[in-house]
Amino acid sequence: MSIITNIGILGFFKYCDFFVDSFVALFSTFGVSLPQSTLNIILPVGISFYTFQTLSYTIDVYREKVSPVRNWVQFFAFVSFFPQLVAGPIERAKNLLPQFEKLYRPNYNTFRNALLLIAWGFFKKIMIADRLAIFVDAAFQDIPAAAGVPLLLGVAFFALQLYLDFSAYSDIAIGTAQLFGFQLSINFNAPYLSVSFTEFWKRWHISLSSWFQDYVYIPLGGNREGKFRTILNVAIVFAVSGLWHGASWNFVIWGLLNAGFLIFFDKILFAVKGKRPIVQMLKSVFIFTCWALSLVFFRSAGFDAALNCFKNLNFTYTENLLNFGLNAAELKLSLALILIVLVKEILWKRYDKQIQTNFFRIPLIFRWLCYLVLILSIVYFGQYGGDNENAFIYFQF
Repeated sequence: MSIITNIGILGFFKYCDFFVDSFVALFSTFGVSLPQSTLNIILPVGISFYTFQTLSYTIDVYREKVSPVRNWVQFFAFVSFFPQLVAGPIERAKNLLPQFEKLYRPNYNTFRNALLLIAWGFFKKIMIADRLAIFVDAAFQDIPAAAGVPLLLGVAFFALQLYLDFSAYSDIAIGTAQLFGFQLSINFNAPYLSVSFTEFWKRWHISLSSWFQDYVYIPLGGNREGKFRTILNVAIVFAVSGLWHGASWNFVIWGLLNAGFLIFFDKILFAVKGKRPIVQMLKSVFIFTCWALSLVFFRSAGFDAALNCFKNLNFTYTENLLNFGLNAAELKLSLALILIVLVKEILWKRYDKQIQTNFFRIPLIFRWLCYLVLILSIVYFGQYGGDNENAFIYFQF
């Protein structure tokens, strides 16, 4: 009853119009005209996220992985915990529910780490993602004018914008929760440094990827029932994941493309041996390229728009690179900031917590100087306003 209720509510609010439109379109191909009557339903905020969170609780209780909570306030606090309610991370009951039973005693280290994480999130969001959004929006709005290098740059910039925007929200949510004494799950772990598609999906939107693995892929049989069944299970998971992102066939295509990358390209990548930096870098570039191209379906308004984008992707250079909202200085600043994030993630991946530990050992005045530079950079050089109004991309899902 819980599964039917949750999926039913999600299906009604998010997919009712989509299935009606698809049903009418299917009959029209056979020459049968049906009256098209959609409900124009307004999507409740965060429904995709708290639906999955409550589903995981019910299933885990059924599987006896967690004990059912008897306190109604505790349960509804778990479902509606405000830092991650709108766009995740999608928390599991075994991680978040017990934290509502503990009394939190604030301390300096926790507050400092939380505020630094929040500031880093704002840096990625306001300094980089919102700046890239200007170029991306302009390029996708007029694809023929952006044909060539500007459109290629727009596709690459959208892949970067999506990651920086969403990981920024996750950082802010995790940091905000830490201020109140709650530890949320890590949602991103340098996915663009992955050397296989399997690794990529273990690092990208981790809370959602692990949810589909535990509650869809493994119950379907996972990789335990032969090669064909494994391929079918992967395709089902990615198709459902695509549909979860939005009521459009574009999202389904995007999901199936990434299923294909995972099934067929990982064998090629694993066959290329060697841990030399150049080999690792080429693998990461290949994965990023495939991912960015798949996101054309994610970003485009419809299937025809996505095809139009692919038709105009080429290496023809024109002089109109600066006609898409960013001048030369803004474009160079964007590239420099992207490089800063890349270097940070490479160092963090290699040295883990050593950098943070050593940073907190330097004299206080130098640490506060770094904090001040970070905050003033966000305030004075951040991208504010504009057509996108600084909205987080995943708010629409």
